[in-house]
Amino acid sequence: MPDHRRFNHTIRYQQQLLATLPTHARTAIDAGCGEGLAARTLARAGLAVTGIDADEPSIERARAQASDGITYVVGDIFATELEPADVVYSGALLHHMDIDAGLERLRSWVAPGGRLCVVGAARATWRDLYREAGASIADKAFTLVKGTWQHGSPTTWPPPHTYREVQEAAMRILPGADYRSRLLWRYTIVWDRPSQA
Repeated sequence: MPDHRRFNHTIRYQQQLLATLPTHARTAIDAGCGEGLAARTLARAGLAVTGIDADEPSIERARAQASDGITYVVGDIFATELEPADVVYSGALLHHMDIDAGLERLRSWVAPGGRLCVVGAARATWRDLYREAGASIADKAFTLVKGTWQHGSPTTWPPPHTYREVQEAAMRILPGADYRSRLLWRYTIVWDRPSQA
């Protein structure tokens, strides 16, 4: 399926975050890249991209698609050393690991003056249920019209972290980050590393 026809809620928020990148950005890392949709999006924006994922079949599917400007690596993010990049993107990755360790690892890959963009999945608590219930009804109608794309990479559901736990971790590890609880069990984080840090 062509990239422009693929849709799910992680992709929806991914498109919003990657629509505006730092003007100086030249390099990017797609952490937990799966079959490479975000990596290809970043490469089309003119960035030299490294996509990393521990799932070898996902990387094989990524390599079988357009990969100009992209280097794919099969590896665990904690065991693989990468050069810091101007943009680090992570989609649907952090709920597979300890949230603090995951955020710290992603932060370590952001070059000075660079940006971290995260789309993640969180578990609703009673505080969130009214919002999620309404969104779920709207989602069913939207899916009938637009459809949804299944990526085929390993997944974990339900997410182990609540919205509040993710927000608290983001505020601890990424001071000044823009954290937002999104509809349909998603959240986004955008953090800009200071140029002198």
